[in-house]
Amino acid sequence: MSMKTQPRRTGQSRRRARSKRGNTWLWLLGLAGLALVIGGLATIRNKQQNAVTGVRPLEVGELLPLAEPVNPIEGWHDMDNMPDPNQVGQVVPPDQPQPNVDVPLAEYDFGTIPSGPGNVSQVFYIQNTGTEVLEIRSVVTSCGCTTANLSSSVIPPGTRADLTVVFDPDYHDTEGPVTRVVWLETNDPDQPVVEVSFTANVRKG
Repeated sequence: MSMKTQPRRTGQSRRRARSKRGNTWLWLLGLAGLALVIGGLATIRNKQQNAVTGVRPLEVGELLPLAEPVNPIEGWHDMDNMPDPNQVGQVVPPDQPQPNVDVPLAEYDFGTIPSGPGNVSQVFYIQNTGTEVLEIRSVVTSCGCTTANLSSSVIPPGTRADLTVVFDPDYHDTEGPVTRVVWLETNDPDQPVVEVSFTANVRKG
């Protein structure tokens, strides 16, 4: 009697083992699928964030070294002293030494931000790729809601200054898309005035 039933028990054990192995594989496949979904969502989110800012974040290694701070400038809304953005520069012969202002990031989009208390800020980089000292003579913003602090107004060749621009969305009763500009007057003969700007979508509530 036991000899007849023993094979049946062995078959049931094998089926249970196969079932457990099958469940384990299904569980592992489910985890792998979940990881792929999470990874895909993260990739989509990163692409959406990059689309909002419209720029690739700059790495410090891509920039010139930061210049020692000499006569930093605090810029604000002062339209009486605003440089003429339409000022025409002078062409300098290639062999003549001169400063050369370079702004690798000239525009930035904060995306959608709340209108309540709380400022947002962005650093713009003012580089000197020329052969003479670059001097920033003034920094003026287009609105009282925006301030701009330049780490150094004297930028030797091969260095940069950091321009930290701060926007206060609660300064005015503002809602919807906004654009603000910062103008810098320089001693670069062919770029006497440069500007950086940012946009934002201010949401109330």
